[in-house]
Amino acid sequence: MSTVAEAQEALAQIRASRAQLARVAHCPPARHLAFAALEAGFVASPAAAPYQLLAIVPLLLGLVLILRWDRRRLGMFINGYRRGRTRRVIAAFLPMVLALYGASVYVVFARQQIWPALLLGAVMFGLATWMSHVWQRVFVRELEASL
Repeated sequence: MSTVAEAQEALAQIRASRAQLARVAHCPPARHLAFAALEAGFVASPAAAPYQLLAIVPLLLGLVLILRWDRRRLGMFINGYRRGRTRRVIAAFLPMVLALYGASVYVVFARQQIWPALLLGAVMFGLATWMSHVWQRVFVRELEASL
């Protein structure tokens, strides 16, 4: 009998923690913009050729800072590639990132033009900002649906 009560209490605690996470999971606008800046920097990085690898270093540092920011704000980092509907958002987003990055590499190395790579980075910034908002909306909806 006590195991049933304990199981019900454990489920209630899980629901309460999910409800709490759903309340605080809304990122501040700066967090969406920081993610978008990293994605834009990645897409525009071929413009830094022949120092492209050096251009990636600040992006990696930015990623570490975002991880720390999320851990301070939420107490954890929520992986964007987690199971559920959010994975579909990432699955739709990833080909766009790769296509823009591929186009950036092409214009820099085959066409010897830098400005299109920077323009593609700006496009990526807008797209990544939007996708970050979509991902968050789907994540919160998933949490609320599981309550």
